[in-house]
Amino acid sequence: MARKAPHPDLVDLHVHSSASDGMFPPREVVREAAEVGLKALALTDHDTTAGVPEALAAGEEFGIEVIPGVEVSAEFADGACHILGYFVDPADAGLVGMLDAAREARDKRNDEILCRLRDAGVDLTMDDLTRGRLCDTLTRAHFATALVAKGLVANWEEAFDTYLGRGKPAYVPRRRVEPEAAIAAIRGAGGLAALAHPRQLNRSLAETEEWIARFADAGIEAVEVSTPDHTANFARHYGEIVQRLGLVSTGGTDWHGRPDSPVQLGLGRGQMAVHYTVVEEMKARLAARGRK
Repeated sequence: MARKAPHPDLVDLHVHSSASDGMFPPREVVREAAEVGLKALALTDHDTTAGVPEALAAGEEFGIEVIPGVEVSAEFADGACHILGYFVDPADAGLVGMLDAAREARDKRNDEILCRLRDAGVDLTMDDLTRGRLCDTLTRAHFATALVAKGLVANWEEAFDTYLGRGKPAYVPRRRVEPEAAIAAIRGAGGLAALAHPRQLNRSLAETEEWIARFADAGIEAVEVSTPDHTANFARHYGEIVQRLGLVSTGGTDWHGRPDSPVQLGLGRGQMAVHYTVVEEMKARLAARGRK
């Protein structure tokens, strides 16, 4: 394959495949990353590492470093966050057990969402959600996609505003995974834990710093500073927090491969450039913990 190289050391550390709510199988995600010219990517599917073996094999095939990862959905008393795990052992018993429990809870929640949608006059089936694809983790994104595909809403935003968002007719709370438990499982699997898109904590900057400090006490070593979700101003503030707390500043596009999204793999909305030095810094932290 003739690889493009817009930036010889560009990386994307937050990418999804069809193992969760991405559009493409892991191999195709890696192939796309190679075509874009990335040096490395992290496959971080929601609550599953099922796509990691295929992605690693594709990395060998296409000449791109694949970082085995995961994105764990966590909730606390009055909020929620996503914890990213990098360089995890996808077969680690503790991590697999936590993710299995999370998916079982998702399955029960998805059944309840289907029931509530039917009560609201919306007829969806499980096949509508998977569209014939093998998928290890079904999320509300699958519901939104199915609603759009059946012409019941115009887009994802309307799907959440009308049916799926908090307080809407088909909203069902999920079994809580505490952030500290997610961090411990990631570290137990030999990985490095990072807080994804801190703006989604929906807190003031001062409160966000308090939460990041709490997570750092629990073992978080990095924060996703560069992301399409952050304006330059937010990224600057979060970068200052990361620096004060002595953490690693990471970045990723949260790419799902959706054709209706302006987010590009590795580039976000065109303004992102996360460099391989971030990967090297994470590796150095893991080496200092005795992980090779």
